[in-house]
Amino acid sequence: GVFACNRDELVEGVLRHLDLSGVDPDRSYELQILKETQTSSGVMSAWEPHERLPRASLRLLLSRFLDITTPPPPDFLQFLATCAADPKDKEKLEALANEPAAYEAWRHWGFPHLLEVLEEFPSVRPLPALLLAHLTPLQPRFYSISSAPALCPQQIHLTVGVVSYRTKGGEGPVHHGVCSTYLNDVKKDDHVYLFVRSAPGFHLPEDTSKPIILVGPGTGIAPFRGFWQHRYALKKNLGSSDVGKMTLFFGCRLRSLDLHKEDKEKMVAEGVMAKTFLALSREPGIPKTYVQDLMRGEAKTLYRQLVLEGGHFYVCGDVTMAEHVLQTLKTIVQAEGNMSADQVENYMLTLRDENRYHEDIFGITLRTTEVHNKSRESARIRMASQSNP
Repeated sequence: GVFACNRDELVEGVLRHLDLSGVDPDRSYELQILKETQTSSGVMSAWEPHERLPRASLRLLLSRFLDITTPPPPDFLQFLATCAADPKDKEKLEALANEPAAYEAWRHWGFPHLLEVLEEFPSVRPLPALLLAHLTPLQPRFYSISSAPALCPQQIHLTVGVVSYRTKGGEGPVHHGVCSTYLNDVKKDDHVYLFVRSAPGFHLPEDTSKPIILVGPGTGIAPFRGFWQHRYALKKNLGSSDVGKMTLFFGCRLRSLDLHKEDKEKMVAEGVMAKTFLALSREPGIPKTYVQDLMRGEAKTLYRQLVLEGGHFYVCGDVTMAEHVLQTLKTIVQAEGNMSADQVENYMLTLRDENRYHEDIFGITLRTTEVHNKSRESARIRMASQSNP
């Protein structure tokens, strides 16, 4: 898990829209919340430090501790309405806060971060303490570790796709992924705050002789680089010869985006990986291909390694791809094993029970643009229909 920083431009922009009368944005403050407690003597009030925010400067809190990129929810817009000096700003904010259809259309079309909201309603100048109290904490972003301690001790490698996209159907301002942009901009010797979270259901089998099948389009390849590094270390450093076959199905849009290409070629040459397959979905001059298409072409091999040899199957990437891969594997097992629908369902459940089907699934990926564009197009149509008599 990586604790990112919001971009400086956003933080500075938000600061310009606050009522900073008597407030130094670089001086440390403690945010306190007034809490009331019912006692036998009546209601007792006391100011207590905020549970999740440390004593820090306003600039640091907006940079490291608070989420200023997620579109504000309706209750936050209701708070902003109370800060609006212009009646028109107040009226529109209250409408967005109280009309779900209008709010959803506004949210999905512009996907506005806090600065864009404050720019849209310029008469809103919140007091810093009230703004901080209404913002939610900036959550850590999780990435699969893309290296093996056996080969890279005292190091953590990440494979990260830098996310950026335009809002409003591709005509709006550029938005940037919080953590991917932060990591892309980190300089040598900068301190990065992170922690390691275990993934007990996603690791190499204890029996190293078992074959493993890896499916990871895009940055879904990240944990598999750690897998092949570990098996490479077993062969080279420990002299281990009884290492099962490793097969990788990787997919990307263009051949130029074939991540870790040289690394994979080396692993094949060293005998660490038996085969690697590359699916290209947007390469000019060749048919559109996805990892599940390549799986169908290797149906007999997959069935033998997984069912007959007791291998392990791993899939890493976004949830839509993972569902397609699962259904493709189910079809392969059913066809190659001459199973009924009930038999293949039971077999897939057995795979999970035996911890031989492993998933590392994430929701925000390089498909973020594609997913958001669908929502924005629906929002654009709704807004157009509402504006027509």
